[in-house]
Amino acid sequence: MAELRRQIEYKASWTGVRVHAADRWYPSSKTCSACGVVKAKLRLSERTFRCDQCGLVLDRDLNAARNLAALVSSHSWWATENEPDGNPRKTSTALATGTATGRPDPHGPGQRRHRKVTAA
Repeated sequence: MAELRRQIEYKASWTGVRVHAADRWYPSSKTCSACGVVKAKLRLSERTFRCDQCGLVLDRDLNAARNLAALVSSHSWWATENEPDGNPRKTSTALATGTATGRPDPHGPGQRRHRKVTAA
């Protein structure tokens, strides 16, 4: 998993894209994307998210995707209705900076250099 993250951050740096990484334990599936209430338990076999607070019924993965999108655009990285102050120790952000052209230097670190082959 670390290798995949390293590659994503490396590729993102080419175009100056910012990479946000939610903590492994962020409850994206358990949190209601409408009202922010976090369910205590949600079995993996439950494919439909049902909020007991506001009545939202939504595909579990779509609910999680909405929560992750909101996480990136929010100022509070872990805030939910149950925990309004958030928990910044649980979530990290990785920034990737890039070049103005969005392409890596062909002779920069980590790039292969090709030797010219001449006929003898």
